[in-house]
Formats: sequence, C-alpha cells, structure tokens
Amino acid sequence: MRDRNAFRYIAENPIVLDLTGCRYGGEVHERIKEAFGFPDYYGKNWDAMWDCIDFLFDQREIVIRGFQTMPKDVREYCRPMLEIFEDLHEKNPKITCRME
Repeated sequence: MRDRNAFRYIAENPIVLDLTGCRYGGEVHERIKEAFGFPDYYGKNWDAMWDCIDFLFDQREIVIRGFQTMPKDVREYCRPMLEIFEDLHEKNPKITCRME
C-alpha cells in the first residue's frame, strides 16, 4: 500500500512533463504531480510546486512536451512554472530543462 503522504521515487532521466492538451491550470498541476511523484498533499499552486521540487533531485533533465498545444491563457498561467525550472537550474546547474 502506497503512503499517500510520501513522494514517489522517480528513476526516469529525463523526467518528461507532458502538457499536451491541458486546458486549465488544475490539469497542469495534476500532470506536474504525476511527473515528479509529488505526494497527495501537493497544493497545486506554484509555491507548492517550488516547495516540493526544491532539493528533490541532485541531477536530472526535465523535458517539457506539449507546451504550445495549450491555450494561450493556460500558457500564460504556466509562466511561473518555467521560472521555477530556471531558478532550479540556477541553484543547481546539474538540473536542466528543455522544451520539445
């Protein structure tokens, strides 16, 4: 039985965050939660994302897919997510992020 309050171990490298077809922010956060193995208590906002992802990995590549398939308002909503990935890379250059 999985502990719903624990992070799920992610062995994949790169980690693929597929946002293809997301239509609203809640859907984006569900995909973030799944891709990064966040616990059930993940707050589904940008502060919660930073709190969960900071210190999670020592070295990892993050690939974002489908960003351009989302409606413009959802892409705008996701700008802080891109800033989080930039901040993560600045803090630890062994963590990289790219879009496909």
